[in-house]
Amino acid sequence: MGDAKIPIALVFAMAVQLVALVWYISGMVHKIEHLETTLVSQQKLVENLSYDVGDLWQFCTFTENKWAKDYTNDMVYQRLCGNKEPVEE
Repeated sequence: MGDAKIPIALVFAMAVQLVALVWYISGMVHKIEHLETTLVSQQKLVENLSYDVGDLWQFCTFTENKWAKDYTNDMVYQRLCGNKEPVEE
């Protein structure tokens, strides 16, 4: 057991594999960091769009409720968000 020798080629091959593994993992870490940064900016955009859609839906509801009679008389348009019944004058 004391005479066990490790060939230099085996040590070199293991060192190359270790360097390749570290290089591969560092590339993956860089990609993950980039994706996290992109995800944060995309999340902010999605939140802004959500607010915009909420505002548009509120405006649609207000408009359809305010002019419910006019929208009811229109045969082409179907009310989507207003739920107030038309008031007969």
